[in-house]
Amino acid sequence: MLTLKQYERELIRVVNNLPEDKVIEVIDFARFLKSQKSIRSKSQIDESSLLMQQRSLGKIWDSPEEDIYDL
Repeated sequence: MLTLKQYERELIRVVNNLPEDKVIEVIDFARFLKSQKSIRSKSQIDESSLLMQQRSLGKIWDSPEEDIYDL
């Protein structure tokens, strides 16, 4: 497995061999990945937590009384 520095060197080597338009795409994609990471860390809610909440609330939501609201 490579170290972070080795990955950085490899990334620089690859980017140096790309045409300018592709370098811009790589930068855009890296910024997108960075923004996704910050969104996830701000919310601190992952999919498994949401599924667990959904299952526990299902007991309330799936009651016969609530059936009157179904279309």
